[in-house]
Amino acid sequence: MNIVSEKIKSCYNSLPSSEKMVADYVLEKKGDLFQYPIKELARLSGTTQASWTRFAQAIGYNGLKDLKNAYYAEINTSLMQAEKGGPRISFKDVNEYTSIQSIADNICATSVQAIQTTYRLFDAGTFNEVVTRLVAARQIQIFGVGTAGIAAYDLYCKLRRIHYNVVFDQDQHMNMMTVSQAQENDVILFFSDNANNKEIMQLFRIAKETAATLIAITKLGNNPLTTGCDLVLFATSPEIDKKSGITSSRFAQLFLVDTIYTAVANRDYDNIKEYLKYSYEVFNETNKE
Repeated sequence: MNIVSEKIKSCYNSLPSSEKMVADYVLEKKGDLFQYPIKELARLSGTTQASWTRFAQAIGYNGLKDLKNAYYAEINTSLMQAEKGGPRISFKDVNEYTSIQSIADNICATSVQAIQTTYRLFDAGTFNEVVTRLVAARQIQIFGVGTAGIAAYDLYCKLRRIHYNVVFDQDQHMNMMTVSQAQENDVILFFSDNANNKEIMQLFRIAKETAATLIAITKLGNNPLTTGCDLVLFATSPEIDKKSGITSSRFAQLFLVDTIYTAVANRDYDNIKEYLKYSYEVFNETNKE
């Protein structure tokens, strides 16, 4: 898995021009990281040493040394997988496939990678705090648009099953009304493939005026959503630059949804176990009819 490359691609559009130059250089010539000091890298890329440092920090590392260590570990992992005959992922767009089998192979590979990459970005401390806030919430408001709305709705259904006070709506006017009424003990979750999504950012700006806890489930990057929310869970996927549309990002988000739901149910089991039992019995009886 090219976790460092995925981080770079996820953050790319939010980087300043000088840091984009660094990103382009790293993606094209990452081997140079191990051959040259930062001064020479700055010269070769036509940037500055400060740009390299800011770039490393923007994609989640303490500095260039930390970035190099991550790349080194990634290369070793890739070599081990290759020796074991691990899957090789070929990134294609919809018009580049030559057979049904190649489509199935690549969809499977990219979906698996989306989950694995998101797992590697998993921060147990942040996740634990998310679960704590959800369990204690007076009301949970969930917002998502487009593909991200699928994951948002899935979490809504799961939390409804265990009798949580949760709200989800596809009407933007209703969402604006709902989010404006959020209170101190409420939690607001934003699902977003694109942190610049107009509808989500409109809701986010309203939410910032409330006392609720704000949580984002989105791709890695420095933007108003990731810097403005109290807690952020990152979901990333390998089709960042493809024109065919988002597909595997849905699996990354659903991985987080299932993990959130399971963790919440586990934490609050004594209070929700009867609801699990009742919902199971209702569906089971319905299937018998």
